[in-house]
Amino acid sequence: MVVASSSLIQAEFGGFPFMDTAFDSRRLLAAVACGRWARAHGLDSAPTSEQLAAVLEPANARRIRRLDLQLDLPSEALPEERILKVRETLTLARELLPAWGALLSIPIEFRRLVHSAAISASIFAWPQSIFLADRAFASDSTLAEQLVHEMSHQWLYFLEEIWPLQIAGSGQSFTLPSGTAGRSASELLGALHVVANLRTLWRVVPVTDEERGRRLEHLHHYGAACLRLLDAARPALTVEGQALAQRLYEEVRSS
Repeated sequence: MVVASSSLIQAEFGGFPFMDTAFDSRRLLAAVACGRWARAHGLDSAPTSEQLAAVLEPANARRIRRLDLQLDLPSEALPEERILKVRETLTLARELLPAWGALLSIPIEFRRLVHSAAISASIFAWPQSIFLADRAFASDSTLAEQLVHEMSHQWLYFLEEIWPLQIAGSGQSFTLPSGTAGRSASELLGALHVVANLRTLWRVVPVTDEERGRRLEHLHHYGAACLRLLDAARPALTVEGQALAQRLYEEVRSS
């Protein structure tokens, strides 16, 4: 794989979320907030710090996104006891992985995913929202995995608000190792990003050695299968997408 010649994401934000300790999450959120404000109010309006903070709230983020893109997932309000369980699990994850503290503390609306075979979901069209099926609460480790999985997607969505990772109009699609078909090149990057981050999580989550080993082995094989698709995806990626692809290649191959 050829390394991208220039990455503004790496230059401006110090790397990529979850994988690089130098990554500046506050700087990216500030850029996202400015972009959202400009989209909603135009370039001639100078926002206050309070107004910029407001567009990083899930309801406002969704309202602004729907100026361009409307897509819903079947969902309903998550029961309060499960919201409390989500918060407890995120607190544990931050304690286990302090470097991820800011990444796991962004404003998120958690909803119950219904009428879906998925255990959890996120979509670019519904920003800062994570959808959790009942199965996501089967165990503490299952919930921790699903939360890190979907938080990983949220941070790539933030990046994509500033710089697209995929060339517009690219019709290339891939079947992920799970058998999920029709995924774009940027979604392949998302799958690899999740693999890299879940591998880090499973090294520290409090489970038996047997469970840890079984899950890490699965992630190793899943990541290797995704890497075999990566070269075919490169023509569909922007310079920033190729930079992320290279970083993911290095990270996942080392497992």
